Amino acid sequence: MKRHALVLTMILGAAAGSAPAEPAAKGKPGGAPAAKTPRIGDIEVDLIERQVRLDAEVCLREGVLEFLLVAWQTKTHESILHTKAKPSHLHAALLMLGLAAGKPARWSGQDESARFLPPAGAKLAVDLLWKDGNGRSRRSAAGAWLRGAEGKKIIYPDKWIFVGSQILPDGKYWAELDGEVISVTNFASAVIDVPFKSSNANDSREFFAKTGAIPPKGTKVRVVITALPGSEKAPDARVLLEVDRFGRMRVDGKTMTGEKLQEWAAKFIQRHERGMVVIRAAGKALVHDVAEARLNLRLGGVREFDVQRVPPGTEVLPRTAEEAKQTLKKWDEKFANAHEFIQDPGQQAQRVLDQMALHFREMEARKRLLEEYAAHLRKSLARYKATTQPAGTRE
Repeated sequence: MKRHALVLTMILGAAAGSAPAEPAAKGKPGGAPAAKTPRIGDIEVDLIERQVRLDAEVCLREGVLEFLLVAWQTKTHESILHTKAKPSHLHAALLMLGLAAGKPARWSGQDESARFLPPAGAKLAVDLLWKDGNGRSRRSAAGAWLRGAEGKKIIYPDKWIFVGSQILPDGKYWAELDGEVISVTNFASAVIDVPFKSSNANDSREFFAKTGAIPPKGTKVRVVITALPGSEKAPDARVLLEVDRFGRMRVDGKTMTGEKLQEWAAKFIQRHERGMVVIRAAGKALVHDVAEARLNLRLGGVREFDVQRVPPGTEVLPRTAEEAKQTLKKWDEKFANAHEFIQDPGQQAQRVLDQMALHFREMEARKRLLEEYAAHLRKSLARYKATTQPAGTRE
């Protein structure tokens, strides 16, 4: 699991354009053990206490909330705290504690049979440390800074869920784009969420800032996130399987064959019995590739899937003579009315020609591959016939 976490750490670091975690400090002379507090950007990871620590600042003390913590100067009008630490670094830090991303809030089933499923996964405790006006150290559970609407009873979060946001098809980390770090309403894009249903609809939001419990704006706050016992083996977990247009598969950046995928799935389910796999297939991946991946995952014990198709990043080239005829007609219309378009159709056409040139090279490479494949298969067939047919019938 440590190797798995470190691999994902490097992936997330690359997506965020950052350096990997710094190594732990060397031990003192005389054989003292090395410190177990590496850093990822502005985040400290305590491998002994199983904690992640980051610095934040109070940016709001009253009003309705959607978040406890957001990225620096993003959604500060609906969050108590904001931080300069990157959401992707927080994700990577939690992976270093041996945790796996969980499942965000979602609906199961359709129409009348649909039911809401709250966030589920590795459980966390979130505590806040700061100094009051007299310089005294203060500590509070994060839930103590929240209140409900007047006269309304609410569930206060004493535990939180590592839902893990996600890496988008373009390689960017979702929470990094939206700035959503710790949510008090159910956002699939957040890194951490509450473990129950909490609507983000304007007329249904339940959490407000508990002004009297929150220090003044600008107060520096240390956010301490602790992995609770058993969180590394949470029954609910989520992982991404990517299938490219050639049918190649990767899990957390590691290339998989069908047999390896089945073995991986068995280990994944052994650790997370309700583990979910998100299959993200390139738009040009074959239906067969997705079905084969799903079959091997099922043989390994996975029962919950979310299949996503990524639209092709390039124009779909004509596949029939009629399609080619109609597409060329559209190009002629674009060229004749070029002044009506914001983008020069000539540049668009050149990109399509470049795409076709690449397609031709790939077709030539595939042709050579199949010719070599056919040659070897013919030789194998000839050897087989030579050893199985009666001597009198051989040519």
